[in-house]
Amino acid sequence: MRLNGNPTQSDRPSDMYSANAVDALKSMGPALAVAINGIPILGPNDAGDISIDEAGLQLACGGHVTPPLALVNTSIFPPGAPPPTAPIYHYHKAPNCLEPFTQDYKGISRGSTPNEHGKLTGWAMDGFGIYTYQDHKGETPIVDECGGHFGSVEEGGEVVYHYHVRVFVPYTIACQGPALGKCKDVQGRTDYCHYGCGADVCVQPGTDEAKLRSYLSQWNDTWLDSYTMNDFSGVKTLSATLSFVFALAQLLRVLF
Repeated sequence: MRLNGNPTQSDRPSDMYSANAVDALKSMGPALAVAINGIPILGPNDAGDISIDEAGLQLACGGHVTPPLALVNTSIFPPGAPPPTAPIYHYHKAPNCLEPFTQDYKGISRGSTPNEHGKLTGWAMDGFGIYTYQDHKGETPIVDECGGHFGSVEEGGEVVYHYHVRVFVPYTIACQGPALGKCKDVQGRTDYCHYGCGADVCVQPGTDEAKLRSYLSQWNDTWLDSYTMNDFSGVKTLSATLSFVFALAQLLRVLF
């Protein structure tokens, strides 16, 4: 599998389980990614359309082992549900016992780096990396409906499209992005789409636009101009209320 996704492909967004974008073959149909330790990451549901949390399953480290096939009553599965797999350990949620997560958890005095961009935890089937929860400076990633965005993954580094895990459904990705405002078009019986950033293309605030365009120029120089983008200038504007307060304060200083 080639781990170099192309965000400008004409099939964006795609189904979360597709391996077509990187010319890959899968031995486990419900897999949508692979963790850095080689263990597969499956979708948010364990059987049919019921998510792990809705089913009340408690997953240590984000994963579990499927029951033996002989114990699975496939008649209860809805039409179109993926067939059960042979017993194998796999993740559904963030694999939060891996070092990229424990590095953030162990405390600043013990060398944790919670204010740095999240570390690589796996790769989606479309070749894009999946990172831990936070963005640069510990900020929340501004992601699209699929769960990905454009931004650097290292301080001052190159801009790439990548995903971030989340603590809620769908835990990793809802579709293979960029979403381009069309996540719902590639959902199955259940809609797992994220809220998104309010634009076709989501870029992390503070991202260098020149680096973004340079990254995209590998495939299409003008791709970005065909879509709307969120404000990623990184400049935090004052609300109308605060602007009025400051203006009033200035006026009072002049009068008194």
